[in-house]
Amino acid sequence: MADELKSAWELALEKLEGQEDMAVAKLSEEQKQAITQIRSNYQARIAEEEIGTQSLIKEALISGAFDEVEKMNQRLVSEKQRLYGKMEKEIEEIRNSEDL
Repeated sequence: MADELKSAWELALEKLEGQEDMAVAKLSEEQKQAITQIRSNYQARIAEEEIGTQSLIKEALISGAFDEVEKMNQRLVSEKQRLYGKMEKEIEEIRNSEDL
């Protein structure tokens, strides 16, 4: 009986596969590995930005440049959005590619 039980994810995928306009593309193992590598690279870049910005914020707070802190936070948010956008674009390209 345990072999017959399916997760909610599996049931949802089965329903989607039955609908032509909502078909879920199957990814090859190479595509999955490429997507994992892209995510890992961008997460590292984002972490570097966060660490660097936090260091600059500490320096600004120590020196009393409180107005700079908000600018640094806004720049960090913008940079993270830019990096996430690039990451998603690269992942979408991998998903749409036939072969790697």
